[in-house]
Amino acid sequence: MAPRGPYVRMHRLNFLREGVGTCYVAATVDGDEPCYMQWLLPASENAAIRGYFGGRFPTLAEDEALLEYAFTPERFQGKGIMPAAMARIAEEAREFGARRVITFVDHENVPALKGCWRAGFREYLIRIDQWRLFHRSFEFTEIPPDDPARRDRDSR
Repeated sequence: MAPRGPYVRMHRLNFLREGVGTCYVAATVDGDEPCYMQWLLPASENAAIRGYFGGRFPTLAEDEALLEYAFTPERFQGKGIMPAAMARIAEEAREFGARRVITFVDHENVPALKGCWRAGFREYLIRIDQWRLFHRSFEFTEIPPDDPARRDRDSR
């Protein structure tokens, strides 16, 4: 197990207990072992998202959904499961009218960023976290389409 493994698993378990959204699980071919999981949350769950995550995500528009808390057990990492599963889960958002699915990834988590890219996700929004007197606030800034850094990323 990776050093952050217990921490990551604890957060997924806590979120599962909240009963928010739908947790999708990918399993091995024989179906015996989970190899990926992630939650899909429709805009109708904005209040629950805000309550659980404390403002870490923008309010979803009616035609948006959020993919959150992706998890791949260590022994399945690096096998291309995340992008395939993530793309399939995102397709499920059509069932409740979402035309766009968003997800947030730490800019230092290169494997997850690559997985999102391979699943068809593109950068469009940056979340800036700020701390002041032990209070955390969040600001969301769209990346302009003509931003040179975005253009460089889009040419990958």
